[in-house]
Amino acid sequence: MSTFIEPIQQADTWLLTQINFDGPTAYDQFWMLYTNRLTWIPLAAVVVWCLLRHQTWRNALLIILAFGLMFLISDFVVASIIKPWVARPRPSRDVQVMHLLSYVNDYRGGRFGFPSNHASNGFAAATMLTLFFRRPLVIASAFLWAIGSCYSRLYLGIHYPTDILTGAVIGTLTAFAVWYLYRQGYARWDSPLTSHPSPLTSHLSIPLVFVLTIAVLLLCSLVL
Repeated sequence: MSTFIEPIQQADTWLLTQINFDGPTAYDQFWMLYTNRLTWIPLAAVVVWCLLRHQTWRNALLIILAFGLMFLISDFVVASIIKPWVARPRPSRDVQVMHLLSYVNDYRGGRFGFPSNHASNGFAAATMLTLFFRRPLVIASAFLWAIGSCYSRLYLGIHYPTDILTGAVIGTLTAFAVWYLYRQGYARWDSPLTSHPSPLTSHLSIPLVFVLTIAVLLLCSLVL
């Protein structure tokens, strides 16, 4: 390991061991449920409904294409290009680190962990929702969800902090790039009078479903 990388690895490992610990069973189960993408299907459905309602068919198509491209880049490129190219083992797969960590249900994740797909996808989605809605409660809910997703990966011991940080940066930059492309398409195809789509109206649907999901997760973690 180079003299430049070694201090980063040491700091990464130290910080991870401060976040990862052998917690109570309910706490373990909460974060296992939180990190499962299937848990968030109801929230995703509500987000799609809020995005597409009252839109022209052209703008609805542009929005779908924008989110599809965003997730294609933030998920597929990270998983299929960057991870195998960097080939950094997850802490749960690193023989020098794995014995320092606690695991929930012996969940170790895949082979490589840099950068984190959860962080990339989460911050891409949160940033894009911010750009579309510009509503404080939606923004707060989106970023709390993304931060919680990142924390779950650290608590479970399957990512280093730099995996998370790099993924979050990639996701955020991806969202801004795709938002720029969306604005260009909006100006040329759906609304030639302006390249600045108005922020979408949204009541409490997204924040409410986020809070309800957290409440259900808490309940499930206590009874499982």
